[in-house]
Amino acid sequence: MKMEDSKIAFKPSILTEDSIPCFKVICSKCAGSGNFKTPENSRRTCLECFGKGYVNV
Repeated sequence: MKMEDSKIAFKPSILTEDSIPCFKVICSKCAGSGNFKTPENSRRTCLECFGKGYVNV
C-alpha cells in the first residue's frame, strides 16, 4: 500500500466551543513551566497550577 492510497478521515468540526468547557491561562507563578527555581537551586512543583503550567478559568 502506498502512502497516497491510505487516507485519513478527519472531521473539521471535532473541536467546538461546546467541547472545551473552560479556557486555559498560563500560570503567573511559574510562567507555564509547571515548576519554579528555589533559592537553594532546586526545582519545586508549582502549587498554583499543580505542575500543569496553566490554570483553568
